[in-house]
Amino acid sequence: MKKLTSLLHTPIRKSVFWPPFILILAAVCTSLINADFFEYSMNSINSFILDHFSLWFSYSSFAMVLTCILVVFSPLGGVRIGGKNAKPKFNRMSWFSIVLCTTVAVGILFWGSAEPLFHFLFPPSFTAYSSGSEAAAQFSMGAIFLHWGLTPYAIYAIPSLGIALAIYNANSTFSLSSPLIPLIGKKSRPKLAALIDMVCLFALVAGMSASLGAGILSISGGIADQWGYSERGFLLPLVTFAILCSFIISASSGIDRGIKNLSQINFTFFVLFSITILMIGPSAAMVDAAFEGVKSYIKNVLPLSLQWGNVHNSEWSQSWSVFNWANWMAWAPITALFLGKIAYGRTVKEFLLFNWLLPAIFCLCWMSIFGGSTLFYASQDTGLFKTLLETSGPESVIYQVFDEIGFTNLLRPAFVIAMFISYVTAADSSTEAMASLSMKKFSLEQFDSDTNLKVIWGTLVGLLAWIMITFAGIDGIKMLSNLGGLPALLLLTGITISLNKMMWQPQKYLNR
Repeated sequence: MKKLTSLLHTPIRKSVFWPPFILILAAVCTSLINADFFEYSMNSINSFILDHFSLWFSYSSFAMVLTCILVVFSPLGGVRIGGKNAKPKFNRMSWFSIVLCTTVAVGILFWGSAEPLFHFLFPPSFTAYSSGSEAAAQFSMGAIFLHWGLTPYAIYAIPSLGIALAIYNANSTFSLSSPLIPLIGKKSRPKLAALIDMVCLFALVAGMSASLGAGILSISGGIADQWGYSERGFLLPLVTFAILCSFIISASSGIDRGIKNLSQINFTFFVLFSITILMIGPSAAMVDAAFEGVKSYIKNVLPLSLQWGNVHNSEWSQSWSVFNWANWMAWAPITALFLGKIAYGRTVKEFLLFNWLLPAIFCLCWMSIFGGSTLFYASQDTGLFKTLLETSGPESVIYQVFDEIGFTNLLRPAFVIAMFISYVTAADSSTEAMASLSMKKFSLEQFDSDTNLKVIWGTLVGLLAWIMITFAGIDGIKMLSNLGGLPALLLLTGITISLNKMMWQPQKYLNR
């Protein structure tokens, strides 16, 4: 209550803050009052999105990959964000840690073992591969390379670069509409600014709720597996509450201490944990999975990305590729505000290296280690892993892999802690951007946003995530991703077009 009272005295952009806040709050209340109506409505909206926008998600995602490549070789690649004399705020290691941990969140921890197992046991019908076959395993690795490699990080990099250039080099306002100036012009931008910022706030609340839902499921699964506690109705809200409390503490510390320190801890864990699994797990199988994944990715990247042939509007494409693109897009606009804000002093080429190429390479290494080990053990006992997936859910897969590797009492608790820190880190950085966007007067020199706003947005995200996984489980996560991704899709398409206009004549649009 104190936070809400304090909010009333905070100089917020009412047209940006209140509509998405009231809409999300109404959805939360509706779900509690009439769960059946809420679930029916969400299913209807989700079906409409998949039926009408599936191809748009796929084509726009691929266009962003091509744009990243073109920017590197264009005149825009040599531009320094903030001007020739701009100096970076963070060193490269801190910067990369923040970028990586802001973007991957709990995603690679939750899906690193679960997603390849899904594709291995239930390969898409258009491949004609049998369940548990070697061909299905190869396709599986190629699919997660597609979903966790160059394409998703292009979805983040393009709007982030657009924001950075707009606010630091074109002297535009801190708004998601600013990168659209090459497309819509300076006169039209102020009219659209509040609408675009408002819609993207709503999109990120849905996207963050989807990721938090995955984190809650995985952390709860780890606790239940480690300590034998299976009371789901009590465990899920308890984990949600613990994450929110930790996030509030971090949010109160500011970027220099909270986000930066958490990111460095998180990054160190990612590196040490993956190296540990590589050393004590089936190393040869992981290396082989990496090579097979690269070959499968090269073979299938165009058909899967552009939905050619039988891939078009297939159930697999909608459930996996479109789901992934929508989830990344839901996060991308608001996350771009944060990533763009901390890019000051870097050249455009350097920006793409640290925001696109290096994170993608890191994720592919991670997926090779965890996906490869999962497929190795699943191929030895397909029935066990299939039963586990169907009865205990995708959150239980990684813990079974730990059982197979050994050192269970060490790996499980470490993984649960990493899941916890990962989401707190991502939530802190994203709500930092959400708060910045909600404020009337925000100074780039000030850097940190209003803590009350960050806490209020974070709490609302936690409530929505808990409600969706309680009523719909993993399907609820996918519905939230699609819901948040649709409005973001419109904005990202516009920013991609704007960057393509800007890259060959940067002097026309940039002041420095």
